[in-house]
Amino acid sequence: MSLIQPDSTNPNRDLVVTDYKSDGTLKNVDAEVALVVGSASKAEAYLTNKQYSLMWRDADLLYQSPRPLSVFENTLT
Repeated sequence: MSLIQPDSTNPNRDLVVTDYKSDGTLKNVDAEVALVVGSASKAEAYLTNKQYSLMWRDADLLYQSPRPLSVFENTLT
């Protein structure tokens, strides 16, 4: 395992074709760090964007009021 130098890598960069070997693995540690940071930021952005809609379903099920029973002309609906 190699050590990462503090200023040697840009973890926010986009990966390009030249970062990969012919078998699909990454060539160096800088590219691996960029892959991990990029994946983490994309996952965080996804959860941030979907948080309201994901929590809405839970809140709707938990706090949904019961259906009122209404009687009209001797019918129960």
